[in-house]
Amino acid sequence: MKDPKLAFFYSLIIPGLGQLYLGERAKGWTLLCMAAGVGVSLIVSHTVIACLVMGGIYLAVMIPAAWDAFQTASGRPRTFMSDTVPYVIAMLIVVGPFAIPLLWQSAKFSKTAKIAWTVGIILIALLAIAITTFAASFLEQFMRSGRA
Repeated sequence: MKDPKLAFFYSLIIPGLGQLYLGERAKGWTLLCMAAGVGVSLIVSHTVIACLVMGGIYLAVMIPAAWDAFQTASGRPRTFMSDTVPYVIAMLIVVGPFAIPLLWQSAKFSKTAKIAWTVGIILIALLAIAITTFAASFLEQFMRSGRA
């Protein structure tokens, strides 16, 4: 039997660590990927608004992960199910490709739906990268022309 408080603490620090501590590898790695996605976003974005949004998203991943780890270690029935359709879709929209492992772990989606969501999320992420790159290049040229 694992210590519920320790499992809670681990997932409170980094979502997924508590699940790994409890031997739930798939769920643990899924939550770690989602936390990594939020972490990368925090590193890349330097605005206060982006940090506030990412902080809220981190809480939306961390709190359920910590509570799930505590309930699992306590042997209590889980009240939060991370494979519900609305939660998975929300995480895909918010965290993007980093939530794809959560999608594939869920039994609530058919294989066709999993493939469609995976392709769609990856295409949206690539489009966002392309638009951001174009916008940064355009902004740089605009700023250079203003100095001349």
